[in-house]
Amino acid sequence: MNEITLEKLGLTKGEVKVYLALNKLGEASIGPIVKDSKVSKSKIYDILQRLADKGLVGHIVKEQKRYYLANDPTAVVDFVEKKENELKTLKGEVQQLVPELKLLRSLSGEKRTAEVYEGFKGLRNIREQLLAELKSGDTLMVLGAPKIANEKWESWFLNFHKRRIERKIKLEIIYNSDALKYGEIRKKMELTKVRYLPNNLVSPNWVDVFPTAVLFVAILDTPIAFLIRNKELAESFASYFKIMWNNSKNQELIYSEKESSLSLTKK
Repeated sequence: MNEITLEKLGLTKGEVKVYLALNKLGEASIGPIVKDSKVSKSKIYDILQRLADKGLVGHIVKEQKRYYLANDPTAVVDFVEKKENELKTLKGEVQQLVPELKLLRSLSGEKRTAEVYEGFKGLRNIREQLLAELKSGDTLMVLGAPKIANEKWESWFLNFHKRRIERKIKLEIIYNSDALKYGEIRKKMELTKVRYLPNNLVSPNWVDVFPTAVLFVAILDTPIAFLIRNKELAESFASYFKIMWNNSKNQELIYSEKESSLSLTKK
């Protein structure tokens, strides 16, 4: 078991070093543990106590001297199962708390219209939230879907669309012309229509138009998403999207333009 796996279980770097040292040493007093783990003596007692609390380390006393030892490796599995049970309990408590939080939010009278989300996790979370708010038969419109976004997050997008289709949510998406590969994958999906922007219109950013909100996404080193919750604005962007849809192109036209461009270059 490597250090990264143990850290994923919630152990600190110091706890990992001491735990691995004890597995290597067997029964050991403080001196050898400090030497092998390279953890300072001032911290070793606290770390050993925390490992004992987690059920991973025990001790014995010989001739009035305390020796520490790692418990059977199956204790790690017990520790994981304990964390799983704690998480299940916590999840139940949170689920009971959600209705109360929603009620408090509705009673506050505060209507947020503009929100900013930074990083991929922020973008993913707000897009998932907006998907959850859609009803069967609703249409999500995506304008200017860029190639770079699919290269970064295609696995998430495919999972997103799988759940969208299961909920009978329609999609109309206008890709950048350099994203044909991804557009053609979407064309095979149910409830999905695909078009492409002209070759000279390529941007790393896109716009999601939901029934009552508009999400602007900028693909920077750290992605940023700007959400405006406003039905009138959403309807306005939906009208703009329809204009762009009518002036966008299908796959055949994109290929035709590329072939014409190549022919002119050769001449």
